[in-house]
Amino acid sequence: MVKYSIIIPVRAINDFVKENIYHLEKMNYQNFEVLILVDFENETYDFEEDNRFKIIYVPGSKGPGEKRNVGAQNSTGEILAFLDDDAYPAEDWLVKADEIFADPDIYALGGPAVTPLDAEFLERMSGRVLESYLSSAGFTYRHIPSPRRSINDYPTVNLFVRKKAFFEVGGFLIDFWPGEDTKLCLDLVKKYQRDFIYDPKPVVYHHRRNLFRPHLKQISRYGQHRGQFARIFPETSRLPSYFVPSLFVAGLILGPAVCSAIPQLRPIYVFTVNLYIILLTLEFIKVTIKERSLDAGIHVVEGIFLTHIVYGINFVIGFIKKPKLKLKAVDQITGNYSEG
Repeated sequence: MVKYSIIIPVRAINDFVKENIYHLEKMNYQNFEVLILVDFENETYDFEEDNRFKIIYVPGSKGPGEKRNVGAQNSTGEILAFLDDDAYPAEDWLVKADEIFADPDIYALGGPAVTPLDAEFLERMSGRVLESYLSSAGFTYRHIPSPRRSINDYPTVNLFVRKKAFFEVGGFLIDFWPGEDTKLCLDLVKKYQRDFIYDPKPVVYHHRRNLFRPHLKQISRYGQHRGQFARIFPETSRLPSYFVPSLFVAGLILGPAVCSAIPQLRPIYVFTVNLYIILLTLEFIKVTIKERSLDAGIHVVEGIFLTHIVYGINFVIGFIKKPKLKLKAVDQITGNYSEG
């Protein structure tokens, strides 16, 4: 039975981590260890003498990538399983992953990170925004279990890498967050000269940032770092879909003036705007039926529109200048993130 090293970077032991630990203990695969990397030296947790769990203090408030490197260096498993603190695994998570890694040619694996079934309304609506093709385009498989495929980029919320492969490429580049996972995947694909696997079976449940402000703050970070990567790593980040929100924002701002100057473009502009409204209307109907709630449909449509605006603006910002690595603030008493 292959041993898995589950690596979870976190600023402090918080409610998310406690929930995560509870579900990790319930998994029906036993040969694993959990390495939790924290910022504060006095962090403790009662694991009830389960020596598979270990808290490692990483001084200096390091970024998630650097913490994951420390976790990998302290690991004893053959396969590294990267998991976010605000995600938790299904009971058969490692069982399903182990079935896939029975193929020795597989060097890395990504699995879906779905919205928790018991999520509250605003969190669930944030999940609906991410699950929409209008928001995530061809990447909805990251949020909804979808057919197996080859991929070249995947987030560390549910990412497995053989330890040998991880160290062959030097681990995570510590200058990026978010985005350190994109660079790792790019290095792995270059090393092995082929893509790796996405499979829908190893599922984790990933908490979403509530609509609207926490969700949009997260989107702004993603937009800036994807913009930066589109400039410096065109192999995986210079895809047309990443530029569409920025073009959309430019169209909203400049479209009327351009159409006034060039009347021949007016029909194209009107058609595009009407098409966008139709697509939002269809999404409103779909979510309203699924959730049996008009309020849900309204929230998701507003969320999709604002996601496009915020991502589009921040993508341009990131393309122009390097974003600062700014860690999420935590409540020193509870350990929970201040922004949710």
